[in-house]
Amino acid sequence: MKKLLLLLSIVALLSCKDDDPKFSSAEGNWTYTTPDGKIGIDFTLVKSGTTWSVTNESITVDGTKGMAAVTFDNINPPTIGFIRINANDTKLTYPYYISFSGTVSDDFTQIKGPDATYTWPENKTNQLTDITISRK
Repeated sequence: MKKLLLLLSIVALLSCKDDDPKFSSAEGNWTYTTPDGKIGIDFTLVKSGTTWSVTNESITVDGTKGMAAVTFDNINPPTIGFIRINANDTKLTYPYYISFSGTVSDDFTQIKGPDATYTWPENKTNQLTDITISRK
C-alpha cells in the first residue's frame, strides 16, 4: 500500500511539470530573423530602476554571426518605441541593420511590430509588415 501511494505521488508530481515558461516582465532575451533568413538579431531588454535599455545585441548576416551596435529610444514596455541593431564586426563587410518598433504582449512572449526595415544585400533597404519578435 505504501509503495502504491509513493508511486501515485511520483506520478502526480511528474504530471504537474509545466514546460511552458511564465514570464512576469519584458526583461529578458529576444530573437528575430527576417522571413528570407538573411538577417537575424538577438538582444536583451534590461530594466534598471525605471530605465529600460537594450544590451547583448548581436546580428547574423546570411549565416555569419557578428558583433553589433544598438541604438534605441522610448523603451517602456509594453511600448518599444524604436530599436536599431547594426552590424559592427569586421566579419560583416557592410553595416547591415534592422530597425523596428512594437508592443510587448501581455504574456511577455512576443513583441509585435507593425513594420521593420532592414538591409540585404548591400545598399538594398527592405520593408516588412506585421513582424513578431520572440522570447528566447
